Amino acid sequence: MNASPSVGSEFSKGLAGVVAGRTAICSLEGDLRYRGYAIEPLARAGDFEEVAFLLLRGELPSPAEHAAFSNRVAAAARGLDPRVIEALKMLAAACPTASPMDALRTGVSMLGQIEDDRAPGSREALLAQAERLLGQVPALLAAWVDLAAGRTPAVWPEGSIAQALLERLTGRAASAAHVAAFGTTLVLYAEHEFNASTFTARTIVSTGSDMHSGICGAIGALKGPLHGGANEQVLDTLGEIGSVERADGWVHEQLAAKRVVMGFGHRVYKDGDVRAKLLGGICREMTRGTDAQPLEDLADRVERIMLERKGLKPNLDWPAARVYHALGLAISVFTPIFVVSRMSGWTAHIIEQIGDNRLIRPLSVYTGEPPREYLPLRERQPSSQAESAE
Repeated sequence: MNASPSVGSEFSKGLAGVVAGRTAICSLEGDLRYRGYAIEPLARAGDFEEVAFLLLRGELPSPAEHAAFSNRVAAAARGLDPRVIEALKMLAAACPTASPMDALRTGVSMLGQIEDDRAPGSREALLAQAERLLGQVPALLAAWVDLAAGRTPAVWPEGSIAQALLERLTGRAASAAHVAAFGTTLVLYAEHEFNASTFTARTIVSTGSDMHSGICGAIGALKGPLHGGANEQVLDTLGEIGSVERADGWVHEQLAAKRVVMGFGHRVYKDGDVRAKLLGGICREMTRGTDAQPLEDLADRVERIMLERKGLKPNLDWPAARVYHALGLAISVFTPIFVVSRMSGWTAHIIEQIGDNRLIRPLSVYTGEPPREYLPLRERQPSSQAESAE
């Protein structure tokens, strides 16, 4: 085994700029591409099932393949195991304010136990697991929202994942325009190379662990405000500012205090997030002349100020939060919707990692005490920390 690097060794904090592996799923070189396809036409089509099939199988589906795949995913959503629903019901009764992200993580863990998922199976078995999770996870989210509100979970409706989930989360029929916009957000959030949650999932299964464990870890990583949780904070930010007139002063105050303004900047995209550009235009189109127009005016003003003062452009979370708000979705489901979408990318990466696996085990730079001699307990003096604690 290699020795740990010395203190003077070079390292990259947060693994910034480090190439940690290879993937055929997604490319960020020049522009965002899924399996070689540019993101723009995929996003404008807004067909999440099409993109999920592409990420998992490597090619766009034929009409027959698309229909069969969509039917299998929908069947998984309708066939969610009632024992999982019953367990979530008890959790909701005990803690109705629990995070939906925690409920999803718990639900996926239970699904893995029911399937007796202990170790990776064949490629076809993994693909079947992935398809089931693509349907089960949105159904879990919708069920939790009902249970936390004291309602019996409704039957999963007909239609695409975008249509069915939007209708379940809002409790009303969705227009074609709203389904299209929601579908576009699912496509844009579906995959993004070696981000924190995806890398977590790959690390977990690199040990020989199972798909459900990898997904549970990924959900835990996505929950953090520096990753998936940022989209929830975007709407909180706009609500805190309140009006266009207050935007300049609010941004100045945040920057002076060296606070992060959620929704701006990206570790990879230095010239702006292509996904934000695409969704930003859709957001402005769908809110023009509606009650959401004042929020768009405020968002536009904040964008200009951030560009002028910091040279920062929006990332995907900035317009996505506003689209979800315009669709009538509660803030608490913004990041869980990210989970629903990214399930396609996570499972594709898990299958890829398992197919050409090597344990992910980086080294670290040691910065602790130099070598010391062990003293028996009776010979030791109180440490400085112990003395100060008294």
